[in-house]
Formats: sequence, C-alpha cells, structure tokens
Amino acid sequence: MKKFLKISSVTILVIGIVSVVALLLFGRNNHSNLSGSVSEKIDQYLTNEKFQGTVLIAKEGEVLFTQGYGMAAPGLPNSPSTLYQIASLSKTFTAVAIMQLVEKDLLSLDNPISQYFSDFPNGETITISHLLSHSSGIPDYLTENAEFDYSKEWKPNDIVNTIRDSELKFTSGKSFSYSNTGYVMLGLIIEKVSGQSYANYIEQHIFEPSNMVNSMFTVPPGVPKAQGYVDGKAGPFIHNSAAYAAGDIISTVEDLELFDRALRNHVLISKETSELMSRTHAKKFPHQYGYGWYTQDVMGKQAVGHSGGYPSGFRHYITRLNDEELTVIVLSNEMTINSKRINRHLTSIVLQQPIWIWQEKF
Repeated sequence: MKKFLKISSVTILVIGIVSVVALLLFGRNNHSNLSGSVSEKIDQYLTNEKFQGTVLIAKEGEVLFTQGYGMAAPGLPNSPSTLYQIASLSKTFTAVAIMQLVEKDLLSLDNPISQYFSDFPNGETITISHLLSHSSGIPDYLTENAEFDYSKEWKPNDIVNTIRDSELKFTSGKSFSYSNTGYVMLGLIIEKVSGQSYANYIEQHIFEPSNMVNSMFTVPPGVPKAQGYVDGKAGPFIHNSAAYAAGDIISTVEDLELFDRALRNHVLISKETSELMSRTHAKKFPHQYGYGWYTQDVMGKQAVGHSGGYPSGFRHYITRLNDEELTVIVLSNEMTINSKRINRHLTSIVLQQPIWIWQEKF
C-alpha cells in the first residue's frame, strides 16, 4: 500500500510538472507566425482565422486599422461602412443616455424604479443604479422565457410584463446577473423623463453630437445591411423591436469609433461621469460590471468592454483600454466566431505583447 501511494504521489507530481511546462511552452501566443507592420500582422491574423465581419482599431484618436472580411450578405462584401445590428453593444448607449439625464438633474441614480413603474414588485428597493449595473436581481426575459418569440413585434412594456410576476434572483444590490429586462426598463425611464421616444432621444443626444450619420433603429427599404449567419447558413429572423433599449441599435464600426471618440473627448458626458461608468458597481465571478460596461483587466491594463450577440447570427465585442487610448471593435455576422477571443488577440498584436490562453477569456 505504501509503495502504491508513493508511486501515485510521484505520478501526480510528474503530471503537475508536465502540465506547468506545457502551459509555459504552449499557453502563450506571441504571434511569431505573423510578419510585417502591425497592420499587416492584423490582416494576416484575421485571414488565418477565416474571420467574417468587420474590424476597426483606433489608437490615440486615430484609426489605426479598419477592414471587412467575408460576405455581409449575398453580393455584399463586408466593409467598414456595413450596417450591423449591434445587439447588446446598444446597452452602453442606453447607459450614456441615463447618465446625461443624471447630469441634467432630471433623475438620480438612487431613484427607486417605483417612481417610473408604480406597480412593479419590489420597485421601492430597486434603483436605477441597480438596473445599470445588472445588480437588480430582475430576471432576464430572454433566459427566463425559453420560448420568447423574437420574430414578432414587441412593445417595451409587454417585454417587461413577461417577467413581472417572477421572483427576484437575489436581493437588489447584493450580486450580479445580466438582465436585458433591466435595460428595457431603462429605455422606458428615458422616455418618461425626457418626453421623447427612446429612438428619438438616442438620435438627438448621442448620434447627432457624435456625427454618427450611419446609425439608426430601422434600415430604410433598399439599403444594404449585414445578414446574420449560423454555420454558414442564414440565421433566423428577429424583429428589430425584440430588444428595444437592450439591443436594437443598427450601426457600423466607423460610427462606433465616432461614439468612442465622443466619449473620450467628453462630448456626450463629463470626464467624471465617464469614470463613474467605468468603475465596478456589481460583480460575480468571473464578471464585473460598471454602468453600461464590463470592467476588466486586459493584459494587465485597466479597460472596459462589452459583448453583443443575436441568435440570428451576430457576435460582437468592443474593448477600450483607457490609459492606452486604444479601442478595438469587432463585429461579426457569423454566430460561430468568438469575437471576444479575436478582440483579445488583436489587442495583443497592437500592444506587441504576448497573450496567455486565459487572457482570451477575461
């Protein structure tokens, strides 16, 4: 028995050593297979990955790289001006709109949502801050309702009503749970406070001052846009009302860079407000969330970012490294592409810093 235990211990030790060595040898990618300038390396990487979509990288206020890959739709190649449903990247716009109203003293982050939804259960204990940071405990209507019909036209209040009678997932402010419902409610609050429709408010107070002339909520007939794909086949139809303030914006990588630039130049909100949005207000491993942004450590640097996806075949990711003034935007119209992983490797290439395997995920 002692001999068996000794052999087992040695075996475990050897396996541990081999695992560590393998991690050190193969767990880090320095992109040594790429050559040329940074832009050339980026192009090689995306080509090698068979990426389908559009990428834009901006550094210190200038566009460093932008290019489309593959097809946006039959007969329409992807390009930096291709229109995309940006899905949950819309949440940052909703959060900025709320913060604009806070700056104008039209609402407070501590306001209970009972002021805007008089009969909503537990509305007295749930605040606007909780909605912004996904710490309200309100269930996500997309995961709570497995049979949610994306194809039909939805009114925002009807979306909220799908979970009205559901119990909170936890006491508000005590944890983190991503809730599209909370951002639908924020859109309704914007309408009640501003007196404008959500779409009109975003157009007037965010698109226009950012010079985002190619961003919208409905694509006019005949205007080409990206089609979503799942494993190379056209994805299912989703009505553009199915996400409302949680994900209905249509934009391009070029316009998203203009939005990013407007935030960095404090055109839309003050520096102090932007910093408040970028602080962690809720967390549950492995997630940390501010207001409209995931708060992150990206390759040792303080950053914020957000994912976006539609089951119709879209997967997006944006990362903003604040101190580096670096923004990496990845929009993909192929559901099987891991846009966050692509985003992390592009960041690694631009920083000329090797990336560990776990840094692809966080």
